[in-house]
Parts: sequence; structure tokens; C-alpha cells
Amino acid sequence: MATMSAYPNVAFPTVTTTPLFDTWANVAGLYRNAMHANTQQLLLSSAGIIQEHTLRAFITASQSCTDALAKNAMAVQQQSMERFADANGKAVSMIGRVFTQAWMAGMQPAK
Repeated sequence: MATMSAYPNVAFPTVTTTPLFDTWANVAGLYRNAMHANTQQLLLSSAGIIQEHTLRAFITASQSCTDALAKNAMAVQQQSMERFADANGKAVSMIGRVFTQAWMAGMQPAK
């Protein structure tokens, strides 16, 4: 088959493919498809593993944080109750002391 060019007397040869060339192209396509499938599987499976472990770590961290906050709330509540009990004891002591002093002052003979 001749192709038109700037030089009408020149005909370019038609390149015919050989079965061997076609076979090598097909073999290369097989390896390309296999590599593509392998790469895709590796990326998707790796992404799945990363996602699973990230989610697991997030859940574990949330549970751990919840446990720590609950323990902290209980400790603060216990300390708060101890402080109120201590303040209550001191208040009763003060009121008792003032009452006792006033009662004793009333018991002393007048001068």
C-alpha cells in the first residue's frame, strides 16, 4: 500500500507484523495485567489493614479515656466528700467551742 507524501514518487513500505512480535506483545500484556492486579490487591488490602487498625486503636483509646475519666471522677468525688466531711467536722467543733464558751461564761458568778 502506498501512502501520499510530499514526494509522490516515494512509497513508504507497509510494516507487517509477525506472529512472533504479536506473541511478545500478548505476553507483555499478560504480565502487565498480572502486575496491575497484584498492585491493586496490595494497595487495597494494605488500605483495609490500615483502616482496621486505625479504627481499632481509636476504639481502644476511647474506651481507655472513658475508663480514666470515670476513675478520675470517682477520685475527685471521694476527695470532695472528704473535704466536706472535714469542713463539717471543723464547723461543728467551732460551733461547739463557741457554745461551750458562752455557756461557761454564763455559769461564772457575776462580779
